[in-house]
Amino acid sequence: MFIPQFAFTRAARLSADCFVLDLQDAVPLAAKAAARAGVIEALRGGLFDGRPVVVRINEADLPELHAADLEACVGLPGLTALMPTMTHGPEELDALHERVAALELARGLPRGHTRFLPLLETPAAVLEARRMALAGGGRNLGVMLGHGDLFRFTGATAHAELTLSHPRSQVVMAARAAGIEPFDTPYTHVGDRIGLEAHAREGRLHGFTGKCCLHSDQLETVNRCMTPPAAELAWARRVTQAQRQGTLSTLTRKVPGLAAPGASEAPGPSSVNEGMAIVEGQLIGPPHLKAAHRMLALAPPLDPVADENQVVVGRRVSHALERPPTLDDLLPNPYEMTATAGMRDLWVQCFYSHDRIVTSAPFAARLGLTAPGTLPLPFMMGLYLACCMSSTHGAIYHLGFRNARQHAPLRVGDTYRQEIQVRRVRNTGDGKRAVVTTHRRLIRVGDEVPVFTLDKRELYHRQPESFEPSPAAARMEEEERSRAQAFRTTLTQRAQDVLPRAEVGAMPSFDAGALLLHGFARPLGITANLALSTQLLVTHPIHLDHHRFDLGHGRGVVVSGGLVVSMTLAAAARDLHEVLWEELLAADNIRPVAPTQTVGALSYVLSRAPVEGMDGLEELVVKTLGVLDLTPSAELADVPLPRALFTFESERPSAYDEFCRQHGLQALEGRVVCVATRRIVRIRA
Repeated sequence: MFIPQFAFTRAARLSADCFVLDLQDAVPLAAKAAARAGVIEALRGGLFDGRPVVVRINEADLPELHAADLEACVGLPGLTALMPTMTHGPEELDALHERVAALELARGLPRGHTRFLPLLETPAAVLEARRMALAGGGRNLGVMLGHGDLFRFTGATAHAELTLSHPRSQVVMAARAAGIEPFDTPYTHVGDRIGLEAHAREGRLHGFTGKCCLHSDQLETVNRCMTPPAAELAWARRVTQAQRQGTLSTLTRKVPGLAAPGASEAPGPSSVNEGMAIVEGQLIGPPHLKAAHRMLALAPPLDPVADENQVVVGRRVSHALERPPTLDDLLPNPYEMTATAGMRDLWVQCFYSHDRIVTSAPFAARLGLTAPGTLPLPFMMGLYLACCMSSTHGAIYHLGFRNARQHAPLRVGDTYRQEIQVRRVRNTGDGKRAVVTTHRRLIRVGDEVPVFTLDKRELYHRQPESFEPSPAAARMEEEERSRAQAFRTTLTQRAQDVLPRAEVGAMPSFDAGALLLHGFARPLGITANLALSTQLLVTHPIHLDHHRFDLGHGRGVVVSGGLVVSMTLAAAARDLHEVLWEELLAADNIRPVAPTQTVGALSYVLSRAPVEGMDGLEELVVKTLGVLDLTPSAELADVPLPRALFTFESERPSAYDEFCRQHGLQALEGRVVCVATRRIVRIRA
């Protein structure tokens, strides 16, 4: 904490880790001599009671003041370090080292007795940060970033993350390379606690050991933000506990002839950072172990509890399925949800549609989907209701859907519940995971009519046994297919009656083998992702918890798999419009998508056929690829794409990347996020 002379006595009672007594910028020229005398009096009088004290001295460009400061401070009892100011290069610190050494010799002090904490506050000093950290004859115990004069010289905006990022990184890297400590610049808006907290957290993310304070009100916030938080300390304790228990000996045990240390052995000095294994889904190795041990060394000591009856330990409620799934097992699911107009509005704001059954209340009413003046729920919203509002049963990752079918109109105001039945379990070849397929039925509460069905595929931990669907499941599948077909027939017959003749021939025609490069591409924003996840009862923390998972700008948090499929199909909706009925045959989530990442699409028409007995309607089977941060109409125009891309089948991102490399498709490598195949009935040209 920086303190002026008049506040010495009061400041000494504060909880700062170190005090910086200022003889430079905060002291007017007429008061320099008095301030110097005050520093001498405070240190000789033991005012700070052995706590670290640094004196910020005047720059060498003011030779008389600079010399007077050195004359007064070198050898003072209780002085921890001098803070050189306005330095431009390492040569200045080396020259200061020699001047201080001469004073030490004259006063009978050992060479190097006086330490330095240089303030890097000029562009030249920041650019020379590594040499500055190594200069000064080995006297540097750390370096401190100062942004006030730095930004005065550069003209940059103070306290801006963008302008501070490079100087911060430069100073931290230089200090760590020299084996000394980096300290962050102060936050000068002393009344802005929210800004201070953000500033301090940014400093800790960069790796600073500590941070300057200018006012006593800043101390509590800075101490809290620069101290490892409880979540990180808990992680560090779990990692070090795993090491003590021998869990991190996985790799060692696999090396022939090398005995792994037993769990009961305490790690010695040579092995304290050894070990590698996966702990709670994270690969833990020597760098993580070193970080964990360092973090625990910095943590405040835990006070032992004198009376265990006076404390309570929290319980983490588990929503995972505790018993292994069995064939045709019905999983518990207590939720019911009424689909409100607000929920529908949110959905259509996030997922584009150009189909009149979604956008026109009169058209939807003429098809018998809703009452006059209201709109039905979109197909993909029905799909999402059929798969999202369920208890979390312990799935690791969403893989995709199969056979998603609508059986009846989906209406605002209706209440729905979900029935979940286990259909298939397949343990993976590596013996660590299992692909579990559950059958989801969205049932309208009141008359118990199934309105939507699908199969959802998820990745779980390995299960006791694998099994295929039962004969009863096959019979149910056939019944549901018949009901979905009956809904299609009813809908298309009504469409035939209500479509004006003038509309036939107005729509663009797409033959089998046609490739559509869609021009519509957009992200799902952080706020929209949170709103959809909240309203539709998505509970997995990786979709919601930005505190734990956000790596910056929403990355790390993952958009739910069903929403990624919806983004992909929405990107195709402007070109493949006037859809009256659809069935999602298969959809695979290839790789995660973060909020703020843009999803575009390209579609390949696998087949085209007329709808029997229905003039003006056609049936298309279309395969749509969702692509990340790419607008196909602009970036894939005139690029020949192999037809094999649209018949290629895989659920692994590496397989798609390898395919792209083999066919020279650099524009698509690492970008395929979703593959969805639909059968649609639309107004034909």
